[in-house]
Amino acid sequence: MGTRTEVLDYLRILFARAGSVFCPTCNTAAVCMTADSAAAHLLQRAAGCRAMLVFRAAADADVLADLLSAGFSRGIVGGRTMTMDDAIDELRRRPDSAAGLDDEVLIVADRIRIDSESSARLAESLEAVFGAADGHCIALIEPTSAAGAPPDSAGEQSITVDERSWRMIAVSQHLACLTCGRTFDAVSAEQLNFQSPLGACPTCEGTGQVSGMSFEKVVPDDSVSLKDGAIQPWTTPAYRHELDELLELAPDYGVPVHVPFAALGEHHRRLIQEGVPERSFGGLNGFHRWLVRNRYKQGVSVFLNRWRSWLTCTDCGGSRLTSSAGSVQLNQQTLTTASAMELRDLQVWLTEVSDQLSADLRKALSPVMHQLTDRLRFLNDSGLQYLSLDRSLKTLSGGEAQRVALTAALGSGLINTLYVLDEPTSGLHPSDTARIIQATRNLQRQGNTVVVVEHDPDFIQAADEVVEIGPQAGAAGGEVVFQGTVPQLIQNSATPTGLSLQAIRASVAIRHEPRSPQRWLQFSDVHCHNISGLSGRVPLGVICMVTGVSGCGKSSLLVDALYPALCRQLKQPCDPAADGRVGGIVGTDQLAAVSLLDQSPLRGSRRSIPATTIGCFDDIRAALAETHEAKKRNYKPGMFSFNSAQGGRCPNCEGHGVVTVEMQFLADIQTTCEACDGKRFRPDVLDVRYRDRSIHDILQMTADDAFTFFNGRRKIQQKLNALRQAGLGYLRIGQPVATLSGGEAQRLRIATLLAGFPLDDAETVPTSNRKAAIHATTQPGGTLFLLDEPSTGLHLQDIAALMTCLNHLIDIGHSVIVIEHDREMIRHADYVIELGPGPGRDGGQIIAEGPPNC
Repeated sequence: MGTRTEVLDYLRILFARAGSVFCPTCNTAAVCMTADSAAAHLLQRAAGCRAMLVFRAAADADVLADLLSAGFSRGIVGGRTMTMDDAIDELRRRPDSAAGLDDEVLIVADRIRIDSESSARLAESLEAVFGAADGHCIALIEPTSAAGAPPDSAGEQSITVDERSWRMIAVSQHLACLTCGRTFDAVSAEQLNFQSPLGACPTCEGTGQVSGMSFEKVVPDDSVSLKDGAIQPWTTPAYRHELDELLELAPDYGVPVHVPFAALGEHHRRLIQEGVPERSFGGLNGFHRWLVRNRYKQGVSVFLNRWRSWLTCTDCGGSRLTSSAGSVQLNQQTLTTASAMELRDLQVWLTEVSDQLSADLRKALSPVMHQLTDRLRFLNDSGLQYLSLDRSLKTLSGGEAQRVALTAALGSGLINTLYVLDEPTSGLHPSDTARIIQATRNLQRQGNTVVVVEHDPDFIQAADEVVEIGPQAGAAGGEVVFQGTVPQLIQNSATPTGLSLQAIRASVAIRHEPRSPQRWLQFSDVHCHNISGLSGRVPLGVICMVTGVSGCGKSSLLVDALYPALCRQLKQPCDPAADGRVGGIVGTDQLAAVSLLDQSPLRGSRRSIPATTIGCFDDIRAALAETHEAKKRNYKPGMFSFNSAQGGRCPNCEGHGVVTVEMQFLADIQTTCEACDGKRFRPDVLDVRYRDRSIHDILQMTADDAFTFFNGRRKIQQKLNALRQAGLGYLRIGQPVATLSGGEAQRLRIATLLAGFPLDDAETVPTSNRKAAIHATTQPGGTLFLLDEPSTGLHLQDIAALMTCLNHLIDIGHSVIVIEHDREMIRHADYVIELGPGPGRDGGQIIAEGPPNC
């Protein structure tokens, strides 16, 4: 979060300029000394003592000869003091085999008594030594009972010279510890940046995590024994030999192979994890290392990504930085600990730092402090005061991520600027929406212009000018149907937005009778992020809305904790949450499966289209293959596929309809394929027509048009009707799914679920038989669908279509739990659970539950 908001960039500069390096050994601040400050330091540590000022030199006769000519007449070689001539002769008499006994000698620069009377001479001698020894000097303090620190002072070393033990006090013009003499490099902002090679932890390369294999991932079902294949990666033919090696050595090491994996002892698991080197068995760790070494092979890379886990780096503790970066402190905080502080505490700490800065530093760092103050104030005013800069973006809720993304733009303090915001209230609780409205209003008051794409009624009513595009979606839209003030929109407009706002102002609500839950799913002792020891229950067989302020723990409870736990109990594959832990779940026997529909992009290639996603494209191709022209040419259904090289796709664009021109130093350019004119297929394939429409013409149809076009083909109509029920009747069935908005992608997922159920259309199924036909095909138990903010990007009228879809799922025997903030959706729920009372550490509790009208 710190990098996304750019706060961490400014914080690094602050630490590099105003921070102090502290020695990791003795926790003493390192300083740069001048000759005068070094003399004062020695006077404080060894007043009244006699001392020799020495510096290190290479144990080489030629080097000593040069120092002799420079005026240095004595040295210490092998623990004995001698003249420089004797030291040179000593080194020259040594045989070559003894040349490495002393890598360096100590050159005596001065003998002096350290007291106040000789401070001037001491400073002059130190200046001379600094010049000759690249800024370093060692004071050898003569053993005496006189005043001064005792010989065993903490952090000091000693040396034997002439059979006497002398204390060593190191001083330096470079950054060094005054206690132990350890030197440090000057700190730069790059050394505090985990995105730079200078600051990134070498073990995890600045990610804070390392790749590994954990039992939670490779053993999805711990009730299976080793013999029966509890370790899933070792059940494949390519790696079965790893399991055979384990089974072969298991009797010799007492590892039971016929009991459930959960019954294995800790020492058994350690053996499987670490391996047995003497038996050439590498265990999971060795297996992982082999996969990493061979990940350049595509098959191995795919296999590795499937089974490996990401664990916290033990060297940096997840901080991402080198150990030297942790030695920089400012006001008793390191960059790592400051990044871990909650933003409200960080803002207080920053105020304290500003008060302690010297006048010169405060002036030099004024732009940095201004940026830090403004951005932190915006984050806190947006309700994110409980987050920290080291929080990973993937762990944030939708509303939190949206406000973090706004900070970089809105917190810059620009004036005379046009800001264009795309649905800034996405994922926000109404109380948080008011904060964003106030923030954008402040931008306008500073002389900026703010244009907002938004559906939220509160945000619309706070606008100065409203422009409504419509009148409908897709090809039926694209026109300005209203432009004016909010009062004009509410009083005089008959547009969809105007009618919706009129209903809200008049408190007009569609009457909804909540269903009464008959089945429950109980959970206990949930721990995840800000949730600690939470127990409760959620209803099944109804639409349940889980709401609360942004960051209160809704996604942590459902997505990060309950969903992985349910997958494990229902024996479904799923990526386990790193932080989610559930003590127990009761009621899973009432479910057949669990499915999560979040805001992540739809998976699939760039060839994926709605027709393939809902599964009707195969039937469309089969219909074309049944035509007289296709049979005459012996065209099978595969000929009408743009995914197969053996089909009839255009060879020039390979069925994409566009040709990508790679630009070496610029973004790639896509142009319409000249061979097929963007139609994806060869001309001979386009000649085949079904009801006078080619495959290209059919893919250009909307779901509504295609539903009418394929009248009589019930199987195709059933799947197309799912798109219509999800409010996507305007969508072209051949439109790439990569171009869909987040709300459209969410509803397409729901349509995919509905596409597998019988056609529920008033024109084709009598109302009296509809529910009976639906329940006749429903599997016992049904599926629990978890939806994460499906109203994102939806107009008020689209929400009604979405609720129709969700009610359809309930009618056919499934259960729906929705994370939601939209008040219209919550009003039409059967059961509501509110978490809170606040965000972050103030949340994670169930504060209210029951029907929405209670």
